[in-house]
Amino acid sequence: MIALRIGLAALFLMVAVTVQTSVLTQIAVAGVTCDLVLIVVIALALSRGPEWGAISGFVGGLLLDVVPPADHTAGRWALALAIAGYVAGLIRRETSAGPVGPLGVALTVVFGSALSLLIYSGTGALLHDPAVDWGQFGVRVGIAAGYDVVGAIVVIPLVMWVMSRFTAARERRRVVSR
Repeated sequence: MIALRIGLAALFLMVAVTVQTSVLTQIAVAGVTCDLVLIVVIALALSRGPEWGAISGFVGGLLLDVVPPADHTAGRWALALAIAGYVAGLIRRETSAGPVGPLGVALTVVFGSALSLLIYSGTGALLHDPAVDWGQFGVRVGIAAGYDVVGAIVVIPLVMWVMSRFTAARERRRVVSR
């Protein structure tokens, strides 16, 4: 059962990286696109917890760090998305008494977007990346959060449904066969 979950998470991350780096770059506003990988990481964290969020964030971020047109030091997105995924998973753990709800998911996406951009830009500033512009940081966070909330409307329910559907179906088959 764990292998199926890992395979599904890997498939979602690979599709997200591919779409984000090839399709979504065409609709960038002020150099900012929808961070589909972050949305998938948050969905996995909300469906499985902080450990899954951190691991999927690290893997998804590492894929973003090495897939062309990556023009930055490898590891920056891995760190940013791992921390954002872990925090999103903690939100799931804190609200385990009931569902997070649409507003809670939207706020989690906004917070994750701001946190990951802050960590990515902060590490870039530490590494003297000339592309880091703190004067435009607020504008970029606003655009990124808006894009990510719109993308999350479709992606998060889909990822959470698939993760619950496939793992629940396999669990039902295992119970019936006993």
